[in-house]
Amino acid sequence: MIIHFVWVWLSTILLVGSCLWAFWRGEAAERWGGGILLIGFGLTVIAQICQPKGVYDGAGIVAVDVAGLLAFVILSLWSRRIWTLFIAAFQLNAVISHFAVHLSSHVDMYTQITAVGLWGGYAITFALMAGMWQVERRRLGRN
Repeated sequence: MIIHFVWVWLSTILLVGSCLWAFWRGEAAERWGGGILLIGFGLTVIAQICQPKGVYDGAGIVAVDVAGLLAFVILSLWSRRIWTLFIAAFQLNAVISHFAVHLSSHVDMYTQITAVGLWGGYAITFALMAGMWQVERRRLGRN
């Protein structure tokens, strides 16, 4: 129970913190990335509230993740920054992870939840943080 609590709240704090950092100090691509993350996070919370009890991976959550994937691909094509390529790839992994339980009998619900949380939570947050780190290094003249 405590591990789940730390897993969820640490990722939430990191996500919100990195998005605020992007809004405060980021350039256009970082701000768009932070906006996509925050909107996706909010819509995911709403989708979780609206889905039937006992269903982890409802259509609403998958739809939010697919829309996020499309937004990150467009951001990557528009900005041509390496971190946006990684964030789009990590989001693709999260979308594919939604279907892992249906594709293999060896994947259970907890493995799926962990994979979606890892790729769709921590990995994309760290990709945005890497983008912000790059912006800060450029500001200091350290390319």
